[in-house]
Amino acid sequence: MGSFKFVPLSRNVYRFLLVMMTALFCLPTAGVSAKYFPAPADPAELEAFMDGVLASSMEAYHVPGAVVVVVCDGQTLLAKGYGYVDLESRQPVDPATSLFRPGSVSKLFTWTAVMQLVEAGKLDLDADVNTYLDFTIPDTFPEPITLRHILTHTPGFEDKGEGLFKLSAEEMIPLDRYLKHNLPARVFPPGKIAAYSNYAVALAGYIVERVSGQPFNSYIADHIFQPLGMQYATFEQPLPSELAGKMSNGYNYIRGKYIKGGFEYVVGGPAGALSASGLDMAKFMIAHLQEGEYEGARILEAQTARRMHTPLRTADPRLSGGMAYGFFFNTINGHYTLSHGGDTMLFHSFLLLLPESQTGFFVSTNGASGAQAVEQVVNAFMERYYPAQGTPLLIPAADFDSRAGQYAGAYHLARNNFTSYEKIISLLMPINVWVEDRQVFVEWGGDVTAYIENEAGLLVNPQKPHDRLVLRTDGGQVMLVPSLPFDFIKTPWYGSLPLHLLIFIGGSVLYLGALIGWLVSFWRGVRRRDLRPLGWRLARLSGGLFGLLFLVYMIGFGSALGTIEPAYGVPKVFFGIMPAGFDLLMQIPLLLLVLGGIMLVFSVVAWVKGYWQIGGRLFYSLTCLWALAILWSLSYWNLLAL
Repeated sequence: MGSFKFVPLSRNVYRFLLVMMTALFCLPTAGVSAKYFPAPADPAELEAFMDGVLASSMEAYHVPGAVVVVVCDGQTLLAKGYGYVDLESRQPVDPATSLFRPGSVSKLFTWTAVMQLVEAGKLDLDADVNTYLDFTIPDTFPEPITLRHILTHTPGFEDKGEGLFKLSAEEMIPLDRYLKHNLPARVFPPGKIAAYSNYAVALAGYIVERVSGQPFNSYIADHIFQPLGMQYATFEQPLPSELAGKMSNGYNYIRGKYIKGGFEYVVGGPAGALSASGLDMAKFMIAHLQEGEYEGARILEAQTARRMHTPLRTADPRLSGGMAYGFFFNTINGHYTLSHGGDTMLFHSFLLLLPESQTGFFVSTNGASGAQAVEQVVNAFMERYYPAQGTPLLIPAADFDSRAGQYAGAYHLARNNFTSYEKIISLLMPINVWVEDRQVFVEWGGDVTAYIENEAGLLVNPQKPHDRLVLRTDGGQVMLVPSLPFDFIKTPWYGSLPLHLLIFIGGSVLYLGALIGWLVSFWRGVRRRDLRPLGWRLARLSGGLFGLLFLVYMIGFGSALGTIEPAYGVPKVFFGIMPAGFDLLMQIPLLLLVLGGIMLVFSVVAWVKGYWQIGGRLFYSLTCLWALAILWSLSYWNLLAL
């Protein structure tokens, strides 16, 4: 699904939600040809080609620095730095020693460690993970969570971004404390729904720590970095003194200026805390391409490496892509590929292996908008050396009209939060689907892609036949399923963005008008010495307080999300930097609940006792009904904490 991008509302919101979800760039899935293409062979030609691609993409997306590595047949064909690791000193990127943050590409090291322990007989992929933990994952469902589920991102956890990133070493907490105090709810039965999970991979890293008897970072250093000679790679946070000076800075580009960010601390380290140079990543790629061996050192037995690279879960065979043992696997233009992407706020990376041609490709950038550059570079590499061979003619399924209504509607990612205020992310990221001229149109973040239902339940992009979605219905729940672990779940009508925008924006306008009108009426009453019944005054007082507190809450909550940390382009609350009075602000919905109940009582009393004229009673009843709608909406998004 390479055509989909997260671009909701604004670039700052986009970056915030992109990191909360740790969104990964997805390579195309199914190919149309099984013809074999040779790997890139001429280093000079490859370098000249990549020089042109990097120059244009880095300029277009304001990327200060990048590193690109290509390996083939056990050798490094290209390792080159582009741009700078420090703009002030104009220090160039060194592919051998400059450290980049590959984000979720780190997970491949965690899974290599897991498979080492499986190979040693110390871990069982099908055992309840509670077997290996010193705390308990609740038995929400009859089926236990296993490492096999975590490998395929199907443990059933909700997503939880709170506490994942920090800005200073002083804010860091041990891995076990993070896992025990940030346990996400189990919202899907294990093995059923693909919902990418950083927490689950961090949990796997903790299992490595407990079973091996070594801290996770030390285990990786001893069992992967040291055998492969990866001297410029570490999971340590902060960086060891001997590597700290090698770390590339990350930059955000705002209004024509680069703003330097600091080191990004990932609390769930096994899920994304790696810092590594391009050439060290080359060693890791070669080891996997050579079935666990690099220059005489072995990190996996050949049988284990082959197992790690084989498909483990495919949502539907028509997708020809899914999860291997931690890798994403795909078939691109007839070539079997293994890959993983990774993003922090300032660094964006992608690792791609083509085992049949013994080729590996890695790119990493140090700019906040580098995700687009990475996508452009990887696509250019594939189009150059592994091009598609024609486009098949697609004909809509004869009985498509009988299913058209199932497709249409709004969707949200299964990788979402369902039990805390983070659920509101799905409100800001609707995936809209509609049917027109026997085509299914999918709109995500402003980009619209047209699909044809080539056969029952299979959507194919006629411009890019590898871009496919499968319709699935389960117990009345409609889903669109891609190759990678980001299933789309159809949103019920009562969870739609337009409805809740109507409630919140309409409520703001209604209560602003009511407050003005009631204040004018009150002032006129004072001037006329109009002694109105106490019930009248209490009714309007409760409604006025509700409206005032609601407006304060809306402004305060919006301000908190809109206060951006400029170096990272995300709201400060993402790092736990709350504005003054934020805790009090989050208690306002409880006061609104009380005032809403009082308004409901006065709404009935007003009709019984004949308060005001009929127009006044109708207006007060409207404000009461809207108050109930607001309370329901706040409760739906978990903003009304009882």
